[in-house]
Amino acid sequence: MRPSDIFSFFAFIILFTCFSSTGSLFAQGRTEKILFNGKIFTASPNSTVAEAVSISGDKIVAVGSFASVRGSVSDGAELIDLKGKCLLPGLIDSHIHAIGGGESLMIATLNDVLLSKEELGKFAKEAIESKKGLRGDVLYIGGVHSSTWASVGDLIDLFNKAPFNSQAVVLRGSDKHTSWANNVVLKRAGINAQFIHGLSAAEKKYFGFNQADEPNGLISEKGYQKIDEVLPASPIRPLDAAENGGKYLNSLGITAWLDPSAGNIEDGESNSHLEVYSTLLGQKKLNAHVTAVVVANASEDPAPQVAIIKKLQQRYKNVEGMRVLGFKIFADGVLEYPTQTAAVSIPYLNSGQNGSLMFEPSKFKAFAAFADKEGLLVHVHAIGDRAVTETLNGFAHMRQSNGNADIAHSITHLQIVVPADFKRFSHLKIIPSMQLLWANADNYVVDLVKPYIDPSLYRRQYPAMSLLRAGAKIAGASDWPVSSANPFEAIHMGETRVGKKGVLEATEVMTRVEMLKAYTINAAKVLMMEKTIGSIEPGKQADFVLVDRDVLSVSSDDVNKTSVIWTMFAGKIVYSK
Repeated sequence: MRPSDIFSFFAFIILFTCFSSTGSLFAQGRTEKILFNGKIFTASPNSTVAEAVSISGDKIVAVGSFASVRGSVSDGAELIDLKGKCLLPGLIDSHIHAIGGGESLMIATLNDVLLSKEELGKFAKEAIESKKGLRGDVLYIGGVHSSTWASVGDLIDLFNKAPFNSQAVVLRGSDKHTSWANNVVLKRAGINAQFIHGLSAAEKKYFGFNQADEPNGLISEKGYQKIDEVLPASPIRPLDAAENGGKYLNSLGITAWLDPSAGNIEDGESNSHLEVYSTLLGQKKLNAHVTAVVVANASEDPAPQVAIIKKLQQRYKNVEGMRVLGFKIFADGVLEYPTQTAAVSIPYLNSGQNGSLMFEPSKFKAFAAFADKEGLLVHVHAIGDRAVTETLNGFAHMRQSNGNADIAHSITHLQIVVPADFKRFSHLKIIPSMQLLWANADNYVVDLVKPYIDPSLYRRQYPAMSLLRAGAKIAGASDWPVSSANPFEAIHMGETRVGKKGVLEATEVMTRVEMLKAYTINAAKVLMMEKTIGSIEPGKQADFVLVDRDVLSVSSDDVNKTSVIWTMFAGKIVYSK
């Protein structure tokens, strides 16, 4: 041990003896703290690992060795021994539905677990008895696995016959793109052979039906509006759902997120979604940074839509913890059979169709350029390669028109990206917001995608490492409640890509450090908050998560089991195990 190290060690012992709190994790009323004796992943480009960090109030003061940090705060600072555990920046999800996720914790949901016909019938009966599945007189079950739709005959046999034949039933897919309704609901919604027969070819593809145009209950994308019109409102108060969701996310170490569907531009200034966030943040019942974007229509005139966002920004400008940044745009739907609304460049093998591009390319170009010029973020849902390409084309036009890259626009999901588009992300400064928990050979990919798309496209699914090598900054996201919100499960999958049915393109596995960056500093860029959160650096907010293992060195199996010990937001513990 060097003389300087010996001096530092004894000085540390003296300080610890004098100032360390006992009997509690954090002393009351002391705003200065030194967190030490841990392995600290900073996510900083200058130094990714440290052993101590000091904070004053809600801000980070210094990061480094204990010796270098101790002089940054007063002698009365509280000392917090991390006991060798791993400290991370507060985790950030760049695409998550926190209010819907909170509601999913309180209603009847299958959580994307595939059930047999018998198991589903049993679950439905229990959901009625417990009333967790009831919306008025309608049995509503969420989180349904997409493989369920392949057995539509079983659904018809189960829910259009006794004991459910007089019970209104709606099954909502975990992806929120596909649903099924029984005859009671179809009748209420006016969905019958006459209705189907009167639809255009473009509209018909959102409904399942036989040769006589009789509906079989399958409904996707905008067709669900017909069901929504007759579906009673959820009995769960949105305020309760959001508060519940926020607490759950804090328990996973998440302290910031982008809500990609914070209301719809069609609702104008009457945005109940934003009002819920505003109310909870004002009541100090939500411990998170919330970045919100509102669903818009890129094929419509951008000017009035921008005007609405500007008014919403003005209304909520003083809400601490929430920012309204711009728009969410749908470029397409989903790849899985039978929905197949993701826009692909090579037709689906079973239908010969190319899916649904949900905006006109020329109009998206105009929309993106207009929004960017007005300082507004554009966050795009794109799953098929054609949707990705057309979105990038729109962003290329935007960059060329406005001549700047001040706003880090983003594309989320990115299930298929072709090599020609890899470098365009870094060149255009567009951030890929990826749900890498999905990047594995499971029932979805192997059973519902592989048989129906061209092999060349199948090999291009979730190309995270290819995008990274091409210079892109990968941001982590969950799309909860579509799938688990646990970042450590996604980190595990991102670096293994191993599912129940094999490995999905092993060349695309990510490294541990890059996966951690995805859920910290890179996700902060999607929220346009990288200067204030996302890394443990002086001046940034004191948002931390302490976990039970060294996530920088444990195996992939072990990182999957990581547990949060406590979560700190703005210098205060908001969750502890």
